[in-house]
Amino acid sequence: MTHAGQTDSWNGVARSLHWLMAVLILVQAPLGWIGSDMERSPLKVDVLTAHKSLGITLLLLAALRLLWRLTHATPPHPPGSEPWKIRAAGLSHAALYGLMIALPLSGWLVASTSIVPWKLWWTIPWPALVKPDMQLHELTGALHEALVWGLVTVLAVLVAAALWHHFAQHDDVLRRMLRGSP
Repeated sequence: MTHAGQTDSWNGVARSLHWLMAVLILVQAPLGWIGSDMERSPLKVDVLTAHKSLGITLLLLAALRLLWRLTHATPPHPPGSEPWKIRAAGLSHAALYGLMIALPLSGWLVASTSIVPWKLWWTIPWPALVKPDMQLHELTGALHEALVWGLVTVLAVLVAAALWHHFAQHDDVLRRMLRGSP
């Protein structure tokens, strides 16, 4: 530990959740885009069932990740970090966590407004949040898409920042998430 409430590195659970969610999000986005562009077919139902199921799985993982983050020590910012950079990092991570929760909830709402029921991973009937409504379906679909682009933007900023820290600043920000030690 460096001082109260901080550690030198991200712990194994935090790193595992981070990289698991990164991979699942990289799978999730194409499933949604491909599935929404497909013609009506059994394959489209399967692709969208996978997309919805993965969304709920990501929602549960995001809740677990947020709980872990709130209850475990985090590494300090690099020495000499300017206050505005610390605030920017905090805001971008808050946006990331908010989007990781809002996005699957909005997807669940989109699915709920549809007349097509679905089962989580083809086995568990999933409850609807509201009754089917085509006007609400269009509105929630637009919200879901806007949140997707918000997540893409935040992820691009965070990846760029991590690469900047690694290649321009030559600090250990990226290494701490890759292997857990400075």
